[in-house]
Amino acid sequence: MTGKRIGTQGNENASPTKLPRTMESAAEVEQKLSGSVAAASASLTSTDVQIALREEIQLTDKETRLFEFLLDVEKQYDCKAVLRVAGGWVRDKLLGRDSDDVDIVLDTMTGKEFADLINTYEVDHGHKKHHVGVIKANPDQSKHLETATMNLGEIGWVDFVNLRAETYSEEHRIPEVEFGTPLQDAERRDFTVNSLFYNISERKIEDFTGRGVDDLRIGLIRTPLDPRVTFLDDPLRVLRAVRFASRFNFALDDELRAAASSDEVKDVLIKKVSRERVGKELLGMLTGSSAHPERALKLIHELGLCQCIFLPPLGQPILQGDGSAFEDAMKTEIWDRGYAYAARLYQLLEERSANGVVDVSVLNEDEQNLLKLRILATFLLPLAECYVVIKKRQQLLPVVIIRESLKLRTRDAEDVGNVILKNATALREAVNSSEAFDRVRVGLLLREIGALWEICSDVALVKELVDAEEQEEVSKARYEAFTANVVAHDLVGVWEMKPLLNGNELIKELDVKPGPALKQTLDRVLLWQLEHPSATRDECLAHFRQEAA
Repeated sequence: MTGKRIGTQGNENASPTKLPRTMESAAEVEQKLSGSVAAASASLTSTDVQIALREEIQLTDKETRLFEFLLDVEKQYDCKAVLRVAGGWVRDKLLGRDSDDVDIVLDTMTGKEFADLINTYEVDHGHKKHHVGVIKANPDQSKHLETATMNLGEIGWVDFVNLRAETYSEEHRIPEVEFGTPLQDAERRDFTVNSLFYNISERKIEDFTGRGVDDLRIGLIRTPLDPRVTFLDDPLRVLRAVRFASRFNFALDDELRAAASSDEVKDVLIKKVSRERVGKELLGMLTGSSAHPERALKLIHELGLCQCIFLPPLGQPILQGDGSAFEDAMKTEIWDRGYAYAARLYQLLEERSANGVVDVSVLNEDEQNLLKLRILATFLLPLAECYVVIKKRQQLLPVVIIRESLKLRTRDAEDVGNVILKNATALREAVNSSEAFDRVRVGLLLREIGALWEICSDVALVKELVDAEEQEEVSKARYEAFTANVVAHDLVGVWEMKPLLNGNELIKELDVKPGPALKQTLDRVLLWQLEHPSATRDECLAHFRQEAA
């Protein structure tokens, strides 16, 4: 028998598979946000929709070659295993979306055992082995099943796992995992729309819960079993529900909403799920070609999940700028305000866009990162003046939340806390100054903020708009005038401006001593440059020589 390889190229011709047909107060904030943001999220609480599903699953040539290869392995070693693709790949295919997320489930052997057979097959046919990665089960973090993963040429990474059944004792929430039937496996999936299987050998969709296809068609996120049990089993699924609902613009089932909003589930979410996994889910809601942050933020707020996601450090005293204790970090009112700021920011961005929509899919990686920083800064704006003391150092609370509670990049934490939020008040004061535009004052401020000054400006503006200090159009006009002045006074990029005279030149030409005096003189050179933007090096040197005379 000739071994088939799956790395050969070919046209992406379709191979069809039929789909079975039978198968302020928060309220005040919402009133302020009438229009596009509310409209975009309306379907998250309604199932009066019908989604056009593919009547046939279209296999690409790569997928066809992969599945034929896997069937050859199964046949050659007489595994007597039914090979199925599970979960997201099936869902995306029915929605007409491309997917490289291929998870193979087996009914008679473990994923590692089948992956080893693939390598045996490759060696038997004169090919090299593939590296087999094994992701161990970790019940303490709600990862109950060992997974084998392999890179199979052009198709990319493929995961292999056995069908599972889980049983719980009354004393323990950690389940015993054993081989299961397709129905048992489907029922333990997170949501019905992710519980569908594609039977490779029979080339058909299998909907063992009886609700997966229908829920996909009406756009509903529902758990196969009792949502309370599902979320206590793996509380991260609460955040996955938000991510999927926002990504596909699906509604959340009422029972799922009730369970996700319960104190019992929130408590387990805080205690059981690693902060890295929480941060990863949030990142998936805010970035990526399919992300819709405005929908995700709305659901996070509606379900009361803000405190679980943006978790303040527990057991650590939180202080305000004057040193007094701040005891409101877990109170709903704080996060109502944070959501109000973030939602108003999104509305502001929509107002500025050409077609009234913020389309994340057209943003490049850098642009998505800036959008993420805007959202995080506005959501955490109510905590901008709070801090904790860690290792005898004061650290802004938003910095600690992003770095420790979300485990995002330290750069993100610094940008949001120590750049954007720390300088938003100063920028707001500059915008609202009754004096004429001061190039030196604004230039120094922009050098402090750097390239994030426009985000800082948006955060300051959003605070004014939500706090309703005056007419919106008046505030917007002032910020637009400020931005125009920054451009007109050639201050864009001022944070990259180098002194016309460097340290060595000051030491040589002006006999400035190294140390604090040199630093002070360099600062004075930069001030003089801001006052004289067209000046040359020689003019600068002449000025300071005369000053020193």
